This record gives sequence, C-alpha cells and structure tokens, in this order.
Amino acid sequence: MDKTVPKYIGYKKEDFNTPYASFYDETFAAVSPEILRGVKNSPVAVGQLPSVAQATTLLEKGYQTIENGYSLEADGSARVAVLTPMPNVAPYMWDWWFGWHGCKANRYKLWHPRAHLDAQWQDGDQEREAYIGRTSMIEEYIGESLEKANIRFISPTELGFKEADLKDKSEVVFICARIGYTHFPLDFGYLVHQIRRTEGGAEMRSRFWMGGEYIALRGEGTVPKMVSKLLQKLKRIPKQQAIDLMLHCTEEMNHLAAFLPNIYHQFNKPV
Repeated sequence: MDKTVPKYIGYKKEDFNTPYASFYDETFAAVSPEILRGVKNSPVAVGQLPSVAQATTLLEKGYQTIENGYSLEADGSARVAVLTPMPNVAPYMWDWWFGWHGCKANRYKLWHPRAHLDAQWQDGDQEREAYIGRTSMIEEYIGESLEKANIRFISPTELGFKEADLKDKSEVVFICARIGYTHFPLDFGYLVHQIRRTEGGAEMRSRFWMGGEYIALRGEGTVPKMVSKLLQKLKRIPKQQAIDLMLHCTEEMNHLAAFLPNIYHQFNKPV
C-alpha cells in the first residue's frame, strides 16, 4: 500500500489528488484538561444546562455555569456543552467552512480524518457553497458507532435569535441545525455552535440537545405527532453516547481550528 495514504478506512487514494490534500493530518492534539474534567464531573444536575428553548442565553456576556459537560434529563434527553478556544480564528471563517466543506466528501474528511467518511448535499447541488436551508447527509463515527445523519441547517432566527444578533460575522456567528436520520424520516436533536471573537482569535461554544422531547417524526398530521410522542417516551440517550459526543466535538473542532485560517485564505472565493 502507498505509504502516503493513511490506513484509516475513510480515505480513498483519489482524496489526495486535490488542491487541499496538504491539509490532511491524522495527528490530533490531546484532549484538554477542561474537557476531561467536564466528562468526569458529569452528568450534571437535571436542568443545569439550558434547553434548546433557552439557546439565546448564549448571547449573554461571559460564560454559563457549565461550559464543558453533559446532563441526562428526566425525559430521556441529553444536553451537551463543549467550549473550544480557537487562537487566530475569526468567526466568519466558520461561516465559510460550513458552506464549503459540505460540497465534497474529501473536504469533510479534513475536519476529522479518523472519523469522517462522507458528506453530500441532499439537494444534489455539490457546487453551491451555502448551507442555511440545506441538508447535509453525513457518515461519521461518534465513538465506536457509525452514524448516518441528516444535518438540516436552519436560520438561527428559528431558535429565537434576532437578525441584529447575526449581522456582524467578524464578532459572532451561530451555526444551527436540526439533526435526524438519513434513511428514516425521524429527527432527534438540535445543535448550535456559537463562534464569538476573543482577544487573539475566537472561541466556539457548542451545544447539543439529543433524544427525549427533541424526537419528532417528519411530516404533518395526527399520526406523526402520536408516533413522536411515543418515541419520546421510549428513547433514552445513554451516558456513553453523551460522552462520545463531547469527545468527538472537541477533537474535530480543535483539529480544524488549527488549520482553518490557512485553508480559508487559500480557498475562500470572495463573491
């Protein structure tokens, strides 16, 4: 086997015949003490992490009580928080990244070479570098579990943010999405990534809400609502899944942040 091609199953040889192949790197930074401490001290008390209905509390200055950790709520859902410092990164770079990376699976692999396998836009347009209002169909490992998920990017205004909160992308960017299955019409979570400017760069505050009340069968009418209510009662998010999500998030966000400024300046095409 060609030694220049990593052994991880997600790679294909043609992935290395791209202009951005030099950004492939399987070397990951060690998980920070703050994240390890967050895992150790979790699950935190029920209700200590805000619900998705309280997502706009991320607009408040300073930090929330829990920035790294997870909770297992009474309804079976899990709430996850991860804080990632990002020196030399600007918020608008992440806005560009979410439109750019979804167009090619080998761009998605750059983000987490050990876990990301595939990404395609559901609408079939693999050239348009935009994400809000579109669905990315992804395949990735979260821990040891291979996940095939729909990430439906929504406007932050759907979660209560105001247009005025989103205007200056040099200061703050919010990436918001509904998470569901690719091959089954069921949504089961939400995510919000807030990237806000700090001295010397930015920081990402990631929030996930999975399972429980966030489960909903896609479609209108009485039957989808009844099935959704039943599934909400049956599906409980296990502790290990919340831990795996925390660790995956910190790995991929730290990894990409290290080269995001360089890849942005090389491949961003101003309109």
